[in-house]
Amino acid sequence: MNLETLKGKVPFTAKEACYQEERLAVLDEHFRKMLRKEEILCAGYALSRNGKMFANNAMGDLDYSDRGGKKLRPDSVFAIASITKIFTAVAILKLVEDGMMTLDQFVGDFIPEFKAEPFNKIKVLHLLNHTSGLIPDGGVLHNDYYVGWSEFVKEDVGKEWIEAILKCGMRREPGEEWCYCTAGFMLLGEIITRVSGVFCHDYIEKNIMEPCEMTNSTFYMERVDADNTYIREEWMKERFEAIKNNAQSERDKARSGLPRTGGGIFSTCEDLIKFGNMLINNGIHNGKRIIGRKALEAMFRNTTEPTLRNFAWDAGGAYKAYGVGIDIYTWRDKSQLITPGLVNHEGYGPSCLMIDPEENFVAVWSAQFQNYDIWYPHALRNVASIIWSGIE
Repeated sequence: MNLETLKGKVPFTAKEACYQEERLAVLDEHFRKMLRKEEILCAGYALSRNGKMFANNAMGDLDYSDRGGKKLRPDSVFAIASITKIFTAVAILKLVEDGMMTLDQFVGDFIPEFKAEPFNKIKVLHLLNHTSGLIPDGGVLHNDYYVGWSEFVKEDVGKEWIEAILKCGMRREPGEEWCYCTAGFMLLGEIITRVSGVFCHDYIEKNIMEPCEMTNSTFYMERVDADNTYIREEWMKERFEAIKNNAQSERDKARSGLPRTGGGIFSTCEDLIKFGNMLINNGIHNGKRIIGRKALEAMFRNTTEPTLRNFAWDAGGAYKAYGVGIDIYTWRDKSQLITPGLVNHEGYGPSCLMIDPEENFVAVWSAQFQNYDIWYPHALRNVASIIWSGIE
């Protein structure tokens, strides 16, 4: 078990970023406790305030099957999972600000299959804020007999995946309920491809990642440094080995054409800090415009109606505020000591990107569970409280 904190080079000190450095020791010890209890296999994080990155640390193992072997490093790559959805939302907003589409257009305007009832009322914004009414991800609703949309897609992988999603039907009318749906972000990827004329992965990499200088980020596993990537499950090991030996299965080749805009990016904590700072800096990175300020204002603005209810993950029908592809922390939330109005997105693992416009603060972390059948909220909620406690 690797408990040592490896510190990456950063251009600023905590003091220069107006942050209490001693709180970093508290954060490190919190992660070490989780490592000792074998709740997580590794943890990495990066922090930035006022555009000044002052922490980029890592601890734990790089490979779930090689305990005590390779160490997770500050520059290690990991699958960011659903944090990918923020990139997809930015891509959609870029197309909107270029006049190529609007958020209130019907999905059927771009994907003809959605012109048929009951899907013809779904708008692009419904996909972005998880209110489309389409069947949600598996595990979102507690039902032992529920089969998520992804199980249907597996049957038609690389072929009629849109039809596979439609086969699941609708859970609610659009706008009635917040229910987390990654299928909606696959469809957004398809819309990006059809509107821009460029495959969605390439559009996002060319127009967002590259100008943000995210040099260690990609959708494509064959471009990832497998020797410095966190391996969390056997399928990843097998896929990397197949790529190395030019022996990908036909199924894997077919899957490569599906939009993985709901959770397919590989990145690093440092790269995600660059992305977060771009968003908090009105869409500018190193003097280069990635997206406009007004588009980001729209992204961070609440888009849901007061009547909206949330039953996902035992929410019990509570109201849910949500932006354009990004979660909004409001005064109603009581679990964390963070700023109301902060926006964030978690990624399965868990990983998190939090952006606090009021404090000009960006935090990224990834604490990979040892057993994905058990969810430890203190890898997210408690971590956020510790991080925000150091802001001066």
